[in-house]
Amino acid sequence: MGHRIKSLIGAATISLLLAAPAVAAPPDRFEDHFTISFPDVERGLVILVNTTRDQYCTPDVVAWELAVAQWIIDWEAWFEGGQVGPEPPFPDDPPGGFPAGNDPLHVQLKETGQGALVLHLKAQDLDAEIWPMVDNPPLIGACTDTDPSDTPLVGTADVLGNDNDLEASGTRGNSFGEQGTIRGRDSDGDPFRYSWRFHVNDQCYAPDDGPPACLIEQSSFQTH
Repeated sequence: MGHRIKSLIGAATISLLLAAPAVAAPPDRFEDHFTISFPDVERGLVILVNTTRDQYCTPDVVAWELAVAQWIIDWEAWFEGGQVGPEPPFPDDPPGGFPAGNDPLHVQLKETGQGALVLHLKAQDLDAEIWPMVDNPPLIGACTDTDPSDTPLVGTADVLGNDNDLEASGTRGNSFGEQGTIRGRDSDGDPFRYSWRFHVNDQCYAPDDGPPACLIEQSSFQTH
């Protein structure tokens, strides 16, 4: 899959913390709306869950992705030029924020005796689209990695996610990730199934020239 996969947990952290009431035993359960998007570079696909491209790619989001792409170009030019001048600033999130997800995900938060905040979430039958990736994608976000004139595969997704130390308390190794499946039918009525899994532990060995040894980042795409 892509080197810049957007973790469901990572993308949702701020929203979850703002939405959650004070955590206490027993577990705190609530619902929250957010979207999931990531590139699958190996398969040349872009995945959108709990939203559609039309809904997600607002003018603010598109402008933000373009600004990030330009910032990277400016930063590389600054770096290659001998680091002369101020480092280009990273642009803020879109003024209106990222669009909320169409349907709620079920969230559970529980604090351990040592102070780690453990998160579990799940949802079923979420809206999902699988888009072909453009040539030479910038890998900034779903809007600039896709062409609106293309036609996506449309289906529904089931997702599960976890984070055993959401606020990085430092009391344990942080293990987090998500997995999901999208099912649907193509324009000819033939079924398809796309599955993905992402999981990593921040205490596992990470060589200088490669990803962490314990990183799981895989997908499958089946058509019939």
